[in-house]
Amino acid sequence: MARKKKRSYSKKELKLIATIVAILLIATVIITLLCWAFPSLRKIAFFDQWMNTVEEILKGEEETPVVIPDGTVAVYYIDVGQGDATLIVAPNGDTLLIDTGEDADAADYLKSMNVTELDYLLLTHYDSDHIGGGDEILELCHVKTVIKPDCVPHNNMGKNLLEEVVAEGSEIIHPEPGYTFDMGDVKFEILTSSTDLPSDSNEKSLCMMMTFGKNKFLFTGDAENEREAEMIENYGKKLDADVYKAGHHGADNASGAELLSLVTPDYAVFSCGEGNKYGHPTPGAIDRIDDYTNVLLRTDTMGTIIFMSDGETITYEIEKGTRPEALLFPALWITPFSYSVHRAA
Repeated sequence: MARKKKRSYSKKELKLIATIVAILLIATVIITLLCWAFPSLRKIAFFDQWMNTVEEILKGEEETPVVIPDGTVAVYYIDVGQGDATLIVAPNGDTLLIDTGEDADAADYLKSMNVTELDYLLLTHYDSDHIGGGDEILELCHVKTVIKPDCVPHNNMGKNLLEEVVAEGSEIIHPEPGYTFDMGDVKFEILTSSTDLPSDSNEKSLCMMMTFGKNKFLFTGDAENEREAEMIENYGKKLDADVYKAGHHGADNASGAELLSLVTPDYAVFSCGEGNKYGHPTPGAIDRIDDYTNVLLRTDTMGTIIFMSDGETITYEIEKGTRPEALLFPALWITPFSYSVHRAA
């Protein structure tokens, strides 16, 4: 999973690329307008297929099924606005929710998927945008095990949620670095400590690596410089991962270059809200991560993002917006759509 050094383009090459993109865009518009103006063109197979594609794109709001193949682990980076909630469904059906977002968005998403039981709920830390939706989750789902930092919450919201967890009867685990658990063939390892924590609530974040076959996903909550330094010291090159959940929604003081040089992800995901007051993800974080990854994805413009891994290959779907690879050909540009999710029989 080592990353090749990115090449830089000369002004001449950039000008050529811009010219090609402009030509493709103009050609797309012209062909589409011609087909609308002269319907008889659709008797030709190429033009008919072209317009079928355009019409499907423009439908936009129709529900599109996303099928999760059997034997695949699915990771749902749920669009909860300015917050965090990630659902993981293993091939054996076991489920793990990482954080709950601030409102009912995560619970609503789980309800739409008919998820009423969680094998694990991981609370990375106690900020409201990570646990605020916990009440709704506990109301919707029976939670077998809660994994959380071994510290007293800094707010009443966290204290109240823990009281509800105790009332629920869930097993409570305070993990140390190296703590592992699994959901069938999907393996998880906690990478950061939960005692003797820094005072900053973000730096209390539990970080975790998920491994399925040859594929690895790194989750870092709101971890910033100190937490990243802890992982770097303890794990070094073992932090190499295919998918990286950007720390602290893409804040300037997270996703440092030293960490990224070890992770070298193929994909990076920002969980953030549209027009949020913090300016997440910041230009600095975007630039740093872009130096080490192939694809940048964000929930504010793409909605919920679903990754699927069979242990060898990773694919993904987005709820709305434009997939980055669509920029290669303007005819692939898409408008927002909604989807339903189900696992193949």
